[in-house]
Amino acid sequence: MTRTEILFGKGTLTVEHDDDCDVLRPDHAKVLSDQAGAVAEALAKPIGSPPLARIAKAKVGGQVVIVISDITRPVPNAKILHPILDVLRAAGHKSEAITILIATGMHRPSTPEERVELVGSEIVGEYRIVDHRAEAQEKLVVLPEPTASGTTVWIDRLYAEADLKIVTGFIEPHFMAGFSGGRKAICPGLVNLETIQKFHSPDFLEHPKATFGVLEGNPCHVEAIEVARRVGIDFLVNVTVTTEQDITGVYAGDSDAAHQAGCAAVAEAMGIGVRRQYDTVVTCGGGYPLDTTFYQTVKGMCFAEPFVKQGGTMVIASGCAQGIGSDIYLDIMRRYAGGRWRQFIEDIKASDRVEKDQWEYEMQCRVLRKVGVEGLRFVTDGVDAATLSDCSVTPAPGCGESGRSAQETLNELLSSIRRDRPDASWAIIPSGPYILPRT
Repeated sequence: MTRTEILFGKGTLTVEHDDDCDVLRPDHAKVLSDQAGAVAEALAKPIGSPPLARIAKAKVGGQVVIVISDITRPVPNAKILHPILDVLRAAGHKSEAITILIATGMHRPSTPEERVELVGSEIVGEYRIVDHRAEAQEKLVVLPEPTASGTTVWIDRLYAEADLKIVTGFIEPHFMAGFSGGRKAICPGLVNLETIQKFHSPDFLEHPKATFGVLEGNPCHVEAIEVARRVGIDFLVNVTVTTEQDITGVYAGDSDAAHQAGCAAVAEAMGIGVRRQYDTVVTCGGGYPLDTTFYQTVKGMCFAEPFVKQGGTMVIASGCAQGIGSDIYLDIMRRYAGGRWRQFIEDIKASDRVEKDQWEYEMQCRVLRKVGVEGLRFVTDGVDAATLSDCSVTPAPGCGESGRSAQETLNELLSSIRRDRPDASWAIIPSGPYILPRT
C-alpha cells in the first residue's frame, strides 16, 4: 500500500491506497527564494503602473487605506505589508494616516488574536486595523449609479474616501468567480449586504460561466470588476502561494493588468486535466484556515466534482474546528434536509429574496447533482454526525465522536468503501480546492 497525505486542519491525514489509485497534484510554481525582496521589487517595477513610491509621494498628507483579506484566506499578509509600509514611510506617510482594512464581506469581524495572526504583533501595535461591516449602513457610502446588472452598491466609507487606495490579496481558482484576488477584495469584500446577495444570487450562480478558471462572460467577475473600477484602486499587490503560504509569485501594479497576469500564472501552475472520472474521489477542505468551517469546505467539494463519476462517491475530510458556519446557513440546510436539496434549487430560483449564505448551499448542490447525499461522505472531528446529517452529506460512521480521531474515522470509511466496491477506480486530491480542473 502507498500512503498519501491530504490537508486537514493544521496538519494532514493519511490515505493508504493501492498503486493504481491516481494522485492528482497541481504543478505548483517554485517558492521564491527571497519573498520579501520579490514583493519590494514588484512595488518598484509594477505591471502597467508607476512604482508605488511615486504614487505614494504624490499623495503625502492624505489618508491611506490598505485592504487585506480576512482570517479565512491563507494570505501571507505580513510578508506583503512590511515592504508596502516601508515604501509609504519612505514617501513621507505617517503611521497614524494609514488604516489596514480587513475585507470581511459577510464574514464575522476578526478577533484580537486573529489580527495578530493576520499581520503580526508589530503591525497590530503600530497601525489602525478595522473590519469592514457590510450591515453597518452608517459606515458605507453609495456609488452614484447602479451597475449594469442593476445593483445599487454601497461601499466601505473608509475605503471610498481614502486618498491612496492599496489592495492586497492572493490569487487562486475560485469556484464561482473564476479566480480570487484583484477586484474581489472590493466586491464582495467591502460592499453592503444587498450587493453581496446580488453577487451570490441564482441569476449569477446558475450561469454556466460562473465557475472556476473562467473570467470572460462570468457574471460574478463582470459585476465585481465594474464595482472595483468605479470606486478605484490606486495600486494592487496580489501574490500566488503554496498551501504553506509561501509566495511563488508577486503581481503588483494596475489592478486589471496585474491581476490578469497572476491569473494566467495560476492557471498554468495549478491546472489538472480531467482525463477521466473515477468511482471514488478522496479530497479535503484545503486545511487551515480554509477548513475551519463546513461553509468553506464546500469549495473542496466543488473542485473535486469534475473528477467523480455520475453516481460515484466523494469522500471529503475537513477539520471544521469552528463548526458549520453561520446559524442562518445551518438553518437553510436544515429546512432542506432529508434529500430535499432539489426543492431548495427550485425555491431560490422562484424567489426574489436572497438569504445570507444560501449561495454556499447552492454551490454544494452542484456536487449533489453528481453524487447525491448518499455519495457525499464527510469526515471530521469537529462536528457531530447528527448535525452533519442536516447538511446534505452522509457523515462517516463515528464522525465527531468524543475520543475518536478523524484518522480513525477516515481509515474505517475507506476500508468499507473498498469492501463494497473492490473493482472501483480511485483518485486522491491531496490539496482539495487548491487546484484548477481543466476539462
